[in-house]
Amino acid sequence: MKVLWICNLMPAFLSDAVGVAGTNKEGWIAGALDTLRRHDEIELAVAFPAGTDEPFHGVTEEGITYYGFLEDSDHPEQYDSALEASLGMICDEFHPEVIHIFGTEFPHTLAMLKVQEWKKRVIVHLQGVMRECAAVYLADLPEEVIERATFRDVIRKDSLWRQLEKYEQRAAHEEEALKLAQYACGRTAFDKDFLESVNPGCTYFSMNETLRNAFYSDAWKSENATPHRIVMSQGNVPFKAVHHMIKALPAIREKYPDAELYVAGDNVVRESGMVERLKLSEYGRYLRMVMDECGVTDAVHFIGQQNEAQMKELYLTAQVYVLPSMIENSPNSLGEAMLLGVPCIASRVGGIPSMAEEGEVAFFEAGDVDGLTERVLKVFGDAEYAAGLSAAGRKRATLTFDKEANYRMLCWIYETVSKENT
Repeated sequence: MKVLWICNLMPAFLSDAVGVAGTNKEGWIAGALDTLRRHDEIELAVAFPAGTDEPFHGVTEEGITYYGFLEDSDHPEQYDSALEASLGMICDEFHPEVIHIFGTEFPHTLAMLKVQEWKKRVIVHLQGVMRECAAVYLADLPEEVIERATFRDVIRKDSLWRQLEKYEQRAAHEEEALKLAQYACGRTAFDKDFLESVNPGCTYFSMNETLRNAFYSDAWKSENATPHRIVMSQGNVPFKAVHHMIKALPAIREKYPDAELYVAGDNVVRESGMVERLKLSEYGRYLRMVMDECGVTDAVHFIGQQNEAQMKELYLTAQVYVLPSMIENSPNSLGEAMLLGVPCIASRVGGIPSMAEEGEVAFFEAGDVDGLTERVLKVFGDAEYAAGLSAAGRKRATLTFDKEANYRMLCWIYETVSKENT
């Protein structure tokens, strides 16, 4: 069976094959690909935005064909109708039986669904839900912070208000695309309800993710963890709510003065120096202000992008993983931490309750800094409770992220869509 994957950006596993800088994001695609490579049922092609470089067609490495198409990835809120012809040409060349698009809010998703001769073969894969992300994007930020803009924000036309407008534009594109879709994959009650509210006639397939290979080996051990180390996987936008975690730190450090927070992903607080200060966003400036006011600047570490091995090592050194987001669907970072057995704390939002029950993850209500503080203190102070979270979370994740089961489900979905369009 010939299947075309369309991704939002170039994942790390493609960078060596095509000689372009990759990314550590979209780990769920890498996980699915690793499993697919061990089987021979599917002939795969992968297409993704090639940035401002020349597009390329038909680059084949290790049995997989790669296509790069032109899309302004820096401005995903802007729709470009030229994508319809570009994606149509890729389909005409590869002639897939199924087209699987990861993510729903990007211009290429809407463009692919507007190519009439191919749209019936498209499965859209729900990731986030832009409508809900936009609704909570500003995440309790003070009004005066929302109204301000740094030099960087002005030059890039990327103030907090503008960022919110971009999410709202992406939400509109996402809903327009979903109204055209005939098939969708999701994995939570949250994304299923959202799809039904937009397009009740769309066929919904439930399919869990497969994570990156590294997280299926090794296991968290309390004796190997750094005492009182808190880990987050990212905090680059307000709705990820790293500012809530920072505000919880003073009370945590009253009892555990050595408590520290490590935040992976884009470093929005920057470093010292004139050039770095000019790159600082208003949200980054607000985080620096909160750290200073809370007296925890030396205890918060934004460590930048981490590859698969580095992220795994970071999880294994944590005493607790925290996900304080105002909204999520099914965050793979939480899944990775659970699969390793790291005790996890998460806000009870979106699709997260479909990933775990209380006791498998410690829940608190989004935005409740006191509740978050209490959960962290309980994990730090109660070894039996932490061990219970570790064991129960790992057991649940082992079932959810079973590679072979998820691969077989993926093949069944592809066969179903292919037969309906033969």
